[in-house]
Amino acid sequence: MTTDTIADAIQMEVFSNRLLAIAEDMGSILIRSSFSSNIKERRDCSTALFDAKGRLITQADHIPIHLGAMIGAVEAMLKRYPLETMQPGDAYIANDPYLAGGSHLPDISIITPVHHDGEVRFFCGNIAHHADVGGKTPGSTSGTSRSIFEEGIRLPIIRIARSGEIDEDLLELIAHNTRDPEERLLDLRTQIGTNVRGGAMLVQLIERMGWPAVEQAVEDILTYTRRRLRNRVAALPDGVYRFERAMDDDGFPGEPVPIVCTATIAGDSLSFDFDGSGPQARGAINLPDSALKASIYYCVKAVLDPGLMPNQGIIDPIGITAPPERSSTPRRRLQSPVAP
Repeated sequence: MTTDTIADAIQMEVFSNRLLAIAEDMGSILIRSSFSSNIKERRDCSTALFDAKGRLITQADHIPIHLGAMIGAVEAMLKRYPLETMQPGDAYIANDPYLAGGSHLPDISIITPVHHDGEVRFFCGNIAHHADVGGKTPGSTSGTSRSIFEEGIRLPIIRIARSGEIDEDLLELIAHNTRDPEERLLDLRTQIGTNVRGGAMLVQLIERMGWPAVEQAVEDILTYTRRRLRNRVAALPDGVYRFERAMDDDGFPGEPVPIVCTATIAGDSLSFDFDGSGPQARGAINLPDSALKASIYYCVKAVLDPGLMPNQGIIDPIGITAPPERSSTPRRRLQSPVAP
């Protein structure tokens, strides 16, 4: 249940910056400690914190499209693994757009529960674009792919560490389905370790403030962000606005593929409907659900309030609908055209 009351605005602001500092520190650790140029030099990675309900609390300023992919991974994890089955030191891995809300297969997420007093209080998450995850093409990204099975290894949400011990068999299986297993092993270990460090900083924060104060500050952050975005939307004129563009083709010679978006502003609510857009394409231009949502959230934030904190409060006032896939089986490649 949401509320529109902020208990302590000053504590909320201080706490928000503390959380953002933790997420940013995680990002610095991930970048400095990684081995591949994709992460260390291109900085194609992101870090974020979630609460035990799976709500995004903060995300460091890295790659906006990763917002949706990490949310999808957390949602998939909570659907498959109840909180009471999670132990301190556990970690979960995923990359699949269909099975785990990912963006495209090279983006691998690691999600780690953070325990305090025997309860899961937060989740630390990070996602990184790996230089290769197998498939028919080096780099695992090809515009001529017709099926996700050509793209590389597919990872549903899986527990990759148990009580602080990495599942070496699973790690080796993943790494040796790529063209550079040593680099994959090193970068995945770095991702797991990054979350361990983030979790330690969160536990220190809880012990300093006390859990009741932390819990209240989280709710205040989400309430403030939600209210602030609703105020920005309410300042816009009500109405229905439709726009249509087209991709040149579907990745292979063919007719243009229409992209249709209808935006509806009603009071302080904002919704986007993509009905009328073209069917699932034959080529590698399809957009997974998580990337569509992340694109919308980021655009709304950038246009209406660039300084808005990236958290669940941005998501709640926005409605997004899109036509379901129009194909017999979910075999086509799903890749965001804005994914790195």
